[in-house]
Amino acid sequence: MAKYERLSALDRTFLDLEYPETHMHVAGVMSFDAAPLATADGGIDIDRIRKYVASKLHLIPRYRQRIERIPIENHPVWVDDARFNLDYHIRHTALPRPGDEEALKRLAGRIVSQQLDRGKPLWEMWVVEGFDGGRCTMISKSHHCMIDGVSGVDLMGVLMSPVADAAIEEPRRGSRSLRRRGPRCCSTRRRAAF
Repeated sequence: MAKYERLSALDRTFLDLEYPETHMHVAGVMSFDAAPLATADGGIDIDRIRKYVASKLHLIPRYRQRIERIPIENHPVWVDDARFNLDYHIRHTALPRPGDEEALKRLAGRIVSQQLDRGKPLWEMWVVEGFDGGRCTMISKSHHCMIDGVSGVDLMGVLMSPVADAAIEEPRRGSRSLRRRGPRCCSTRRRAAF
């Protein structure tokens, strides 16, 4: 028997209020020192980032789930995505030279203006290299039915580490998870450790 979890009335409302011209996702843009993530050729080690995020997914199982509808009722439910592909969700791009703030704003605007694919887990993370000053940027986007602004900050607390050379654990699918909306305890500033 398939396991599923019904969306709350509020979360269903976030889905129902979304239209092609009115998106219901929450987004954030963060910039980091690129040096800890740099490869020998000066790029960003996207494989290291993907491995790090994969090692944390057992803490945020909602990030491996997609929306389905119950027959007859048509009520949305969360189900595990058997075809989950982390490479789809963590994307890698670069800013055109000179990699200034204006170019980053244009890219962020373009990314945020695109609706999330309802057939997949409702989140994306874009790793952007080429930002001036030796920085890289992360643009994250998650549907409002998954997180709100406060739990989005808490989520970044799970995905980030206060040290740049954090160990990467082997990915696992455990039962440990964040509460539905995540803990509301992350108040310290964190550096990207991917």
